[in-house]
Amino acid sequence: MSRIKVVWTGEGTYPYVTGGVSTWADILVHELKNIDFVLIPIQMHPYVKLKFDIPPNVVDIINVPLWGTEEPIEYIRQIAFAKIYESKLKTSESDSLDVLNSIMILILDHIYRKKEDLDAVGDALYEFYEYFHVYDYYETFRNEKLWHIYKKYILEHYKDENEDIPTVFDMIEGLRYLYRFFISMLPKLPDAHIYHSSAAAFCGLSCIIAKKKFGSKFLLTEHGVYVREQYLAASRAQMPYRTKEFLMGLITLVSKLNFHFADIVSPVCNYNARWETKWGVDEAKIDTIYNGIDVNKFRKFEVKKEQDRPTVVMVARIDPLKDIQTFIKTAKLVSKDMPDVLFKLYGPVNEKKYFKECEALVVKLGIEHNFTFAGLTNSPESAYNESDVVMLTSISEAFPFVVLEAMACECVVVSSDVGGTKEVLEGYGYVIKPKNYQEFADKVTYILKNPDIASDMGADARQRVLNGFTIEDMVDNYAKTYKQMYEDVLQIRQTNAKG
Repeated sequence: MSRIKVVWTGEGTYPYVTGGVSTWADILVHELKNIDFVLIPIQMHPYVKLKFDIPPNVVDIINVPLWGTEEPIEYIRQIAFAKIYESKLKTSESDSLDVLNSIMILILDHIYRKKEDLDAVGDALYEFYEYFHVYDYYETFRNEKLWHIYKKYILEHYKDENEDIPTVFDMIEGLRYLYRFFISMLPKLPDAHIYHSSAAAFCGLSCIIAKKKFGSKFLLTEHGVYVREQYLAASRAQMPYRTKEFLMGLITLVSKLNFHFADIVSPVCNYNARWETKWGVDEAKIDTIYNGIDVNKFRKFEVKKEQDRPTVVMVARIDPLKDIQTFIKTAKLVSKDMPDVLFKLYGPVNEKKYFKECEALVVKLGIEHNFTFAGLTNSPESAYNESDVVMLTSISEAFPFVVLEAMACECVVVSSDVGGTKEVLEGYGYVIKPKNYQEFADKVTYILKNPDIASDMGADARQRVLNGFTIEDMVDNYAKTYKQMYEDVLQIRQTNAKG
């Protein structure tokens, strides 16, 4: 039997960015040694460095930078400029653009929710993919004909609006989003048994195309609910209303396409599954596979504290979704009752503006003695073990690794009630309504003042992780899923060969 070949695709994560999804992907490719992986990471720009050691069963990495390039094909397909020039001439000298007219209109109809024919959009995307293996991507999008097709549609769509119609800026931004995000479909895709996307996002478009081109099976893992998180991000974004409307219409369409074409949708918690069914995913193809951690690495051990003080730790990137300000406000309330308490935040700065706001809040509340930004840690297990309590204040999560890791270190975890956190933590720690810093403070103070109770809860928490949330549990489940999908592909190909 030949080795199973899996093409894994992600967006802004592995192997160039650290975080929960990257941790999951790194475990997967390292542990499933008998499977050949091709990675297709979608990146913000091409100037990134590897953050992980790549194992030998990763046989290729096809990088896809969306921004920071003038000639995206050159970075993605690594072809000579002479070939790029030939395709540019072919594009400018032919009427090939006419075939994209119907594709563009169909996509716009779905962005603006005039139609709901995802099979037709899937066929159009495959045609789009094939087109750009003959004609030049950059020349096509800068062609005046395409602009007029797009502009005519937008003006017709809003012809009955008396006010707040799209400006020229709105229209340019919309076409720019299409240009940048559809770069995700430019790689020359390898024939593989399985395509595995780590989000219902643009990284899943290659999986749809491979399904049509090769008959590959499409596995979709949802860590966070991508479309929900994008709506949350859009609510904070400072952009014109019509630009935002177009962007969210595009993102919604892409998520629906992922859900529609995936053969198996494997959320990392049942909470995500509830969202997916609301978005029209057939329950029959949903199979929850929980994340797992290395319980030998994440365990209780002694660490030397810099200061012998009651310590509350959070490991999270500094980002509005992690709601660092609730962590800071909790520190203020706890410090009133326990003046010597220390709140430590370990994590990189994801948004500099938000970081400055958090720093200012610490000063405003006068808790410089009680709060410290400890920066990125390469040893989260040590960070957990220097704590008396671990917190997580996120307003959006899927199934956070930090909760599992802290529980495995026998820490009492006080977390916001987001995603599937309750599925592992309830009864073994505390689950709090997001942003309720008073309740966070009450629970943290209680644990800090009752170390014997904390010790018992921590021991129970580790046992909970051992019973179903280990690396072995997670990897076994994915191995079974891959094997079943592989056998299905072989059977279909054998049937087609006989026919």
